[in-house]
Amino acid sequence: MKSRELVPIDELIDLDALSEDGKPPSARRLRAALPRGWALADDHVHAYRDARLLFREGWILVVGLVVFGSVGGAFLWGAMPNGWRGGLRLLLLVGIVLAIGGVVGPLVTRALYRK
Repeated sequence: MKSRELVPIDELIDLDALSEDGKPPSARRLRAALPRGWALADDHVHAYRDARLLFREGWILVVGLVVFGSVGGAFLWGAMPNGWRGGLRLLLLVGIVLAIGGVVGPLVTRALYRK
């Protein structure tokens, strides 16, 4: 197993609520009770962030960024002056958007992970 940050599962879920007749919950019930994006470790006492969630749903973000970015770029290109001045203005605007996204993106990601 790669080095992952392990978190005790009792910090993520209420183990007493899952227990039946004083017996500890099964691994299956623990997996089902874990919040989305978390996976049960092999020791059944810890959990770790499941990176597969990014690969399953990350393509939606990438496709959206490419499609809407291309459409937005086409609108900007039509509004810009021709020649080098227009190209440089477009590159400047793209740079500004990337800089703002570099600040806002991590803030949004942290807010979603707190949920």
